[in-house]
Amino acid sequence: DKVTRGFVCGKTRTYFRAGALELLEAERLKSLGLHTVNMQRVIRGFVARVKFLKLRKAAIISQSRGRRVVARKKFKRARKACILIQCWLRCIHAGEELVTLRRNRSAAMIQTHWRMAVAITMLKKSVKSAAIIQAMVRGSIQRPIFRKQLKEAREEAKLENQLKALQRKLEEAEARRIEAEQRAKEAAENPPPAVNTTHQANVSETVASAQPAQQTETSSLTTASTASGAAASTAAKMAAAPVEEKKNEVVVPGQLTAQQQTLMDESGKMLEYLRKEVFKLRSQNSQLRKDFDLLKENNQRLMDANASAGASFAALNQHAKQLNKALTVSKAEVATSKQQVHKLNLAQVELKEELKMKTGTYIAEVHSRLQYQKTMGRIVDTIQERCRDSRLIEDVLAMSDECEMEFAAGGGDMHEMGPAGMAEPGGVGGSPSRAESAKDKSISARFTSYLWG
Repeated sequence: DKVTRGFVCGKTRTYFRAGALELLEAERLKSLGLHTVNMQRVIRGFVARVKFLKLRKAAIISQSRGRRVVARKKFKRARKACILIQCWLRCIHAGEELVTLRRNRSAAMIQTHWRMAVAITMLKKSVKSAAIIQAMVRGSIQRPIFRKQLKEAREEAKLENQLKALQRKLEEAEARRIEAEQRAKEAAENPPPAVNTTHQANVSETVASAQPAQQTETSSLTTASTASGAAASTAAKMAAAPVEEKKNEVVVPGQLTAQQQTLMDESGKMLEYLRKEVFKLRSQNSQLRKDFDLLKENNQRLMDANASAGASFAALNQHAKQLNKALTVSKAEVATSKQQVHKLNLAQVELKEELKMKTGTYIAEVHSRLQYQKTMGRIVDTIQERCRDSRLIEDVLAMSDECEMEFAAGGGDMHEMGPAGMAEPGGVGGSPSRAESAKDKSISARFTSYLWG
């Protein structure tokens, strides 16, 4: 059976059989009517849908407002009830807390007063104990000083007493000498033999009694102190010399009185000089003691400073050792970090080289694929222009779409890997969507170009 075609397509013209053009026109009008009905259906549905959506939105808004009013009323009631309950509970808790605070405040006041009383008692005991301790310490410090001063005062009093006794004995000797001179004068004026003998005996007794007194004075001054003893012995000798002269020369009373007066003056001057020397020695002794105490305090300070300097030197030495250890560790860490930096620099250089290589490879691959895509598009366009077999065109388009899908999948993999072989966003998760979009785009473009020329 032969198939009769209604039309034949040539190179420049198309030939129709009789009635074929009317059939095609009728089919075209029928298809146009169907398309018009579909368009009207879609438009009416769109208009109805818009109205429905507006009504539904207005209904939802009115319902939401009504529900909002009802819910707000319920919320206000509930909030008011909650506020009342919270107020009542807070009043209860505040009352309990107030009672607790008052109780704690009373307890704190009691504890404060009790602790104050205990502290005052302890303070009084401490003050009393401190006063006793200070008194004992001050007594232990002042007692040797007092004993020393008492000893010095006793020695001074003893020396003063000895000097006063010496002076008193000298005055008694002087009085006896004057009395003897008066008796000798009287005897010289009235020279009875018996009286002269008696007078000489009295003078000899007076001189003999004056010599033991002077010897006693010299011995007592010698036992008092060396300096005062020497002075007293000198004074005794000087007093004894006029007495001896009185034995030999009793007739010259005026000259003996002047010598005795000179002796008394010299002894007074010597006593005054000895007092001044004793005062100077005491002042020098006190100054030397002060200097000794100062030197002792300075020595103690120097010893403390030496000890603290030794401790600080030991601490500084220890710190220097720790710093040396830390410096050694830091040097080792710096050397390690330098090695790591060198390795990282080498790795960075290698990565840069690899990046350059992969970038070049990627660019070459992109260029090749773009060239391939352009060539495939040209082939498909040429087949569509020159071939009239619809099935062949569909097969070619299908093959082209498959190739584009594979290309899109490969491009997705390349985008996923990136130019340097690294993952990019939109790689794994974005490749199917890109393939599907590329497929849809290629199919729609091909059919549009095929149907509408």
